[in-house]
Amino acid sequence: MRAIKHNEHSSPNFILNGIRDDTVCLATGIMAQFQDPSLERTFRGHKDTVTSVSFAPGGPMKQLVSSAVDGSLMLWNFKPQLRAFRFLGHRGPVYHAEFAPSGQLIASASHDRTVRLWLPNARGESTMLKGHSGAVRSVSFSRDCRQLITASDDKTVKVWSLPSKRFRCTLSGHSNWVRSAAFSPDARLAVSGGDDKIVKLWDVATQKKIHDFPDHDGNVNKVLFNCDGTCVASCSADHAIKLWDARSYQLLQHYPAHDDNITSVTIHPSGYYLLSSSADSTIRLWDLREGQLLYTLHGHQGSVTTTAFSPNGCFFASGGVDRMVMVWRSNLEIFSQMMGVTEELESSSAPPSSHAESMGWARQRPGAPAKSPAAPRALPRAPATDVAMPPPPPQTSRDSEAWRVEAPQQASASLETTAAKREYILADQTPVSGSGGGSGGSGGGSGGLGAAEGTAPPQALAGVDQAASKVTKDMLPEVLTGTLDHIVGQLDMLTRTIAILEQRVSLTEDRVAGLVQVQDIELERKEFMQSFPEGTDAAKAMGDDYFDPIVETAGPTVSRP
Repeated sequence: MRAIKHNEHSSPNFILNGIRDDTVCLATGIMAQFQDPSLERTFRGHKDTVTSVSFAPGGPMKQLVSSAVDGSLMLWNFKPQLRAFRFLGHRGPVYHAEFAPSGQLIASASHDRTVRLWLPNARGESTMLKGHSGAVRSVSFSRDCRQLITASDDKTVKVWSLPSKRFRCTLSGHSNWVRSAAFSPDARLAVSGGDDKIVKLWDVATQKKIHDFPDHDGNVNKVLFNCDGTCVASCSADHAIKLWDARSYQLLQHYPAHDDNITSVTIHPSGYYLLSSSADSTIRLWDLREGQLLYTLHGHQGSVTTTAFSPNGCFFASGGVDRMVMVWRSNLEIFSQMMGVTEELESSSAPPSSHAESMGWARQRPGAPAKSPAAPRALPRAPATDVAMPPPPPQTSRDSEAWRVEAPQQASASLETTAAKREYILADQTPVSGSGGGSGGSGGGSGGLGAAEGTAPPQALAGVDQAASKVTKDMLPEVLTGTLDHIVGQLDMLTRTIAILEQRVSLTEDRVAGLVQVQDIELERKEFMQSFPEGTDAAKAMGDDYFDPIVETAGPTVSRP
């Protein structure tokens, strides 16, 4: 059985109010193609709770990797003639697995305090990274695949260099377990969150904390940047999703999103949509531009633990405590086209009614339900960081599992803003003239963003004075310039020295752990020998065989489910 409930607020019909009759047919044609999210495939093979899912990059869609509490990774192939592969090697639950942006590696994090790098093929060869003294909760690649970031129960975040697989540095500052960490698109910044209820923003080069976001009231389960690195998103056990501006550190949006612990969030490649999963057994799809809930999806039996979009955003996957991995068709590409057409039609149907609109700030659509306060628009994507999306994947077979899609019960999600009840997001700090030069046209700059009020922010008007007061290096005396360069060099030397010391500490910890393990084995051996009569040769021989050291093979075993 499957049931789909439509709702007028999830339908784009209301957008057409007030638009000229001769242009309605264009938007209507796109609306006819729009469909609700649909379940495409279901994968079964894990023996315990699924903890993460990740699509292989590129197109057409080929592979999907998932991790589980059963200590294994499953590599699922979308071609019907290829079966899935089970990767074994970790000695405890695997909390997170992720494809590298190049598609040539898979990284996994486990309760056994290790990170493994796997080759996504039938042999499943892997390399182990050791450095954490507690369970590793998450692992993530930088976009250029040259760095790896891990979060652990030892209250630290560690950065590793690739392909050398060498430890680089430790980001310390959390007071409790760290559950998630991720790089910004340019890998200059990192974000982390954990059980201390704080989201931290880091400068990777200096290994210093830039800012704390202490707004959550529960454990932070997932953190990530949006597509262009200007926004940080997080979810928490306090049932809330929050988004902050990574430049001004202001809270942009707050969603009381679910009725239970929110386990994960992921952002669509366009930056316009957000997907969340929760222990309340639902998956919810949010429109970040409108600040409202689009769909609530039911399919898993029990808590939904993880979600992930495909690289082109046409599909998304989910996993849960029911040990199943589900692949859904998002149908968001058609919705995005429809939204773009109607926005263009609106802008051409009437001139701006205020100074804020002429500067590119968001305005309320005719006929759209009022939001109090207005949700800020999605951050514009920087041209330098845009990634060409692959073509849509081929149609796959549809599973017969029971599922249903529900539209939101309210027109928009409840939003909360700062105490000032006024938020502005500046797309560019460079002042623009009244003519609106640059790529933004009359909108000014590279594109305006949402404003909660009808007037332009004072920061934009004061931009000329700020630009005029900037001091360049050439304006400073040579003596002062030389002194500053010397200080920077000394700081760099100190940073390298600290990194070397941290490596030595990690090596010492490994040696101590090895000695403790040997001591434990020797104690068990003595206890075992004491259970036999003294001087028995058979007891001695049995003890030697029983406690013979285990030799690891070069690669883990791989079996088909």
